[in-house]
Amino acid sequence: MKARGDLKLDRLDLKILAELQADSTITYRALSERVALSSSACVSRVKQLEEAGVITGYHAAIAVGRVKPTLVMMAEIAMASHQVEDLDRFDLLLSRTPEVVEALRVNGPFDYLVRIMVATVEEWHEFAKRLLLPEYRVQKMITHVVMQEVKPFRGYPLSLK
Repeated sequence: MKARGDLKLDRLDLKILAELQADSTITYRALSERVALSSSACVSRVKQLEEAGVITGYHAAIAVGRVKPTLVMMAEIAMASHQVEDLDRFDLLLSRTPEVVEALRVNGPFDYLVRIMVATVEEWHEFAKRLLLPEYRVQKMITHVVMQEVKPFRGYPLSLK
């Protein structure tokens, strides 16, 4: 299996990645035991994966509903224009907007799938008005209220098959 560039990932690399996805706070000692490598070899592989851009960061999974009131919306957005500069401008808006917690440019009847987190329906209306400003050239937006996260994202399947 190849990652970006010429880095070749083997079964040990995939085991390391799987363990780090499951628990990003794992110590190098525990990680090396779980993947059956010496601590120094394990540290070396993790650093190589980080430098190659395979590992892009470490994150904590947070039950945000326990922290503050939360309303999660999924928006399907179709753009009126598919000019590169228009899409780039909209990408920049999405990437700079704190309420947007995930944005994907997709193919099909919509151009974007966007996960948005706000506290109230009123806050959602104000947010939606900003996305629908004429300069962003949004043609259509369909939103869905997330009622329950049945399977939250916990990482990618990494087995070699």
